[in-house]
Amino acid sequence: MKILIIGGNSFFGKKLAHNLVAANHDITLLNRTNLDDDLGDKVQRIKCDRSDTTKMKELLGDTFWDVVYDQVCFDYDTANAACEIFNNRVAHYIFTSSQSVYNAGKNLKEDDFNPGVHEFTQKETAFSNYAEAKRQAEVGFETLAAFPASYVRFPIVLGDDDTTQRLLFHYNRIKEGKEIFFNSLDAKISFISSDDAARSLMHIGENRILGPINCCNTGGISIGNFVNIIEDTVGKKLVLAKEKSDENYSPYAIDEDWFMSNELLCESGFDITNIKSMVSSVVKSLL
Repeated sequence: MKILIIGGNSFFGKKLAHNLVAANHDITLLNRTNLDDDLGDKVQRIKCDRSDTTKMKELLGDTFWDVVYDQVCFDYDTANAACEIFNNRVAHYIFTSSQSVYNAGKNLKEDDFNPGVHEFTQKETAFSNYAEAKRQAEVGFETLAAFPASYVRFPIVLGDDDTTQRLLFHYNRIKEGKEIFFNSLDAKISFISSDDAARSLMHIGENRILGPINCCNTGGISIGNFVNIIEDTVGKKLVLAKEKSDENYSPYAIDEDWFMSNELLCESGFDITNIKSMVSSVVKSLL
């Protein structure tokens, strides 16, 4: 297939690109900068800031894509621009959305947020309100796209290649005996590994799975059990902070259960491990 990846040269986007190249697809990467992705001339490259819609149209020309993976769309206006560029130019558009479209809850399913009925009066951005901006991006594709689309709802992605270093924050502070503040150790959360995120995106593209789909490792894990895995790996106990500060506040500090069901993903034939096994494997990779 002829595939375009927008924002595909770091973290799980980079792994997706490698997987697709290994499967002999014809891959083009579109990025603002050319980071070292170890792919060399195995892929074609377009250097462009996707916020420059006019230049992006010019560089893409009349090319028709079997699949477009959009890793860096965060709001309604960007979705709107994507529809302007790719309407009648793509057979399947795969937008990386987020678990953030959901409010807190247990075993959240795709029907728990429907972009077809979501209404808003004020546009948000990833900086002003990340969750609402992602909802509005889904609304943009749902209402403006003349192409079939998928909305891949990822939770927090874990990996030793995580550029946010949120996992390393917990790993290093526990290892060094530094305090961490959590809102609740009992609250359960979803995660997915960067390897599984890349594999799931490829699976969705190759099997043409449309609409919203939750992509996460199976089950929810309590923050306490997540901490226990790190404690067992580094041989140190968590020092639990009694008061919150900018330095010690966990980026995973949820107040209540907030985890997704991956039933639809599994029913599509995708094989994925349970969350505890995945977290243990990723944490051990940091050693």
